[in-house]
Amino acid sequence: MNKIKMPVFKYSYRIDPDERQIIYTNICDISTPSRSFYFMVCISTIIATYGLLANSTAVVIGAMLVAPLMGPIFGIALGLSNGDNKLLRNSVRSELLGMLLAVALAAIIGLVPLRPDFATEIVARTQPTIYDIIIALASGLAGAYTMVNRKLSPALPGVAISTALVPPLATVGLCLAAHNYEWALGAFLLFLVNLLAIEFAAAAVFFISGLVKLNRENGLVVFFRRFGLSLVILLVMGVFMTQTLINIVADRALAEQLRESLSEQIKTTVGARLSELRYERKDGVLNVMAVTLTPQQFEAQRVEVIEKALQKEVDPNLHLVIRSLISRDADRNGQVFIAEEEKIRQTRIAEENLWLGEVSKTLNQEVASIPGTRIVDIQNMVEKDGQRKITAVVHTPSPIDPVQVGKWEETLNASLQHPVHLVVRSLLTRDADASQYIYEDDLWQKPLSGPELEFHNQLETLITDQLRKQEPAAKLLEMYYGEKNDALLVLLQIRSPYTLRPNDIKILENVLKTELDDRIEVIVRCTVGADVCSRYYLQGYDENLAKALQ
Repeated sequence: MNKIKMPVFKYSYRIDPDERQIIYTNICDISTPSRSFYFMVCISTIIATYGLLANSTAVVIGAMLVAPLMGPIFGIALGLSNGDNKLLRNSVRSELLGMLLAVALAAIIGLVPLRPDFATEIVARTQPTIYDIIIALASGLAGAYTMVNRKLSPALPGVAISTALVPPLATVGLCLAAHNYEWALGAFLLFLVNLLAIEFAAAAVFFISGLVKLNRENGLVVFFRRFGLSLVILLVMGVFMTQTLINIVADRALAEQLRESLSEQIKTTVGARLSELRYERKDGVLNVMAVTLTPQQFEAQRVEVIEKALQKEVDPNLHLVIRSLISRDADRNGQVFIAEEEKIRQTRIAEENLWLGEVSKTLNQEVASIPGTRIVDIQNMVEKDGQRKITAVVHTPSPIDPVQVGKWEETLNASLQHPVHLVVRSLLTRDADASQYIYEDDLWQKPLSGPELEFHNQLETLITDQLRKQEPAAKLLEMYYGEKNDALLVLLQIRSPYTLRPNDIKILENVLKTELDDRIEVIVRCTVGADVCSRYYLQGYDENLAKALQ
């Protein structure tokens, strides 16, 4: 039987026999433990640790440049390849002691109270993926090749940067100091992967370049016998790290989908936007926390609607919690809302209020001819045929008859230049004192001019200002006054969130007596009601609200 021979490979670069001993000696020198070796381990660890805490990539790179831990890995690879037990023991001791020294020093630094929270530079080294194995293999190949090819030795610092041996160890120490053992394990696995991959790649280069002489017939068998364990461990870890990479990619895709869907749902609420997104999957349920900046808090009904939308788009087992952080944007003109739809809605409301203002002005002019009658509310709606229906609620001593309503309707159509259907709801009210019905006295409708007009304006201003102090949401609707039995009777129609108490009227009356005339006696007809939005009462409907909406 013919003996099967292993193929003989020809390579582009082979070591000169005269240089083999020089390279071997160099690797032995950088693998042997010494004071300078441990000193550089300490220096590189300090630089790496504070670079990680400062989240500075440049500082971390500086630590890689001065780190000496790559040398003993080359020694381990060469010792195993050549069967040099002395070199192997020295290299393992150097690497192990250097590793323990780096972890311990980083942990001590991590115990110092004055340190910031863990940043991205630290977190990035706690979840190794298949990418890290590939990088380490390439770095090991490059590093070993620069060792056997003396022409490329100046490139070794660049190779050192790519290996990143000390930063994972520094991360291990910091995580141990913070009692975060899961992250510490992840960082240690990254270091272990780098070590094994560099070792395997370096051994392959030493074998191929001829630095290590093996039997041409069974050389590959010997190589894989010596480094098979490293290869198996790398393959097993590669499987798990590939799964980690898949999970990271899936997690990023989930985060992007959640952020996009939540942003679309939240922005339908005027002035609201997504500020922060947190989520975790526990017991088969995807728990999502959405932190929002919003002018008004999200009610449970609204959260339920958004949750159902996310369950349909993202995950049927999703549970949503929205944290509302109240925030309002404003410029010198008032509140500013981001959504364009809200601007359109505000414009529409402003136009509607101007139209209602014209309706109110016209009807008040018509009602003024009927003593004791005043409009207390105007309601607007659009009927099925597109015609506007105006319902005017009036307080009146006697019902408004259909003929009168027809005249008012004709006046409205002429004023608005738009056909409307007017309905007048009469609420019978009559004011009386001990002698007579007050509204039947002509003194309430006396025309004003000259000093009387000035007095009227002063009286109205004082009443308005005092109401604003006592109850900002109250509004003066009507004001009548006249002399009667040595008294100046002032009749006010006021709309307020609650019925004003006698003491409230007394305070108002005392102010008027002090500022204008001590004969003043105030009578208030209080209509319970107020203009209110979701955040506060509005001080007046016709002026302030319309201004706010413009």
